[in-house]
Amino acid sequence: MGMLKDASVSGGFGDLIAVFRQSEPGERVLPAVLAIACTAFILLLFYLDPKVNTYTYVPQEVIYVENWKTDRTDEEILQDRWEIQCLKDKLELERREAMKSLGRMSGMDVEQIEREAEAARVARGEVEVERPAGLQC
Repeated sequence: MGMLKDASVSGGFGDLIAVFRQSEPGERVLPAVLAIACTAFILLLFYLDPKVNTYTYVPQEVIYVENWKTDRTDEEILQDRWEIQCLKDKLELERREAMKSLGRMSGMDVEQIEREAEAARVARGEVEVERPAGLQC
């Protein structure tokens, strides 16, 4: 801090005024105004930056609620569950077909990939759950 002991704000302003007095009128005013304007603009940007693009859109979540009778039988409950599973399977099949067509367009051997995936499922011991009789998907 020994280096800053001779520095003072009033001395700096005094030196600035002395430089302006020694130069021609207007010779140093324009650069000084430009320097102050640029600095003020940068400080304004720092002030405004935290306020810009801080709102992120969060879509509203839609929750569908179904009301069931309290006296439903187990068969009715299972029937409802299988209907939902049929919808999920239909969506999965559509997604799988879209991925297959993308793979074909990319030049992949889709049938070989599907055979390898089926072999991996069998190796893991995954089994297909049998559908109840009379279920129409």
